[in-house]
Amino acid sequence: MVDGKLTPDEWSDAKQLVASDLAQLCFKQNNNDVLIAIKFLKSKTGTADLYLASGGHIYDLHASAKLGERTLEAGHLPEEWTWWNNDRWVANVSRPDDWSKRTFKDENVREYQISRERFQGNEWKIFLDLMTPAEPKWQASAYPPIANNGSDRNWIVLRLD
Repeated sequence: MVDGKLTPDEWSDAKQLVASDLAQLCFKQNNNDVLIAIKFLKSKTGTADLYLASGGHIYDLHASAKLGERTLEAGHLPEEWTWWNNDRWVANVSRPDDWSKRTFKDENVREYQISRERFQGNEWKIFLDLMTPAEPKWQASAYPPIANNGSDRNWIVLRLD
């Protein structure tokens, strides 16, 4: 269940990777889905843009208070978002704490469940753009740090069974 919680029973069989001191990443798959969890290690909350390269395209799967997907076109991402267009993937979202103050409950985990039929091939490449609270603005952190969202060069390679 994509609930933003990393329970030992649920993730004990996952491949794990520590992305510097910023986040712990967990990867696993079943016959139908690829599951990716991001646990923020130094922050009580955070948002994630999971970039996925498949079939010659780069997709941005965004999870914060909203879910959204956009595709890199001519080397650039569209500036405008279409929210809730997540086709065959889901992630946990930030839950409101107080609507009037625009505050959210602490959520230090982002979990993605992505249908294997949604993206082509048995090899996916991913890149993460993570945002965590900082003053005066939010802080962006990329993983892998030597990569960027404009090209799948130096991205994490997921080899699917």
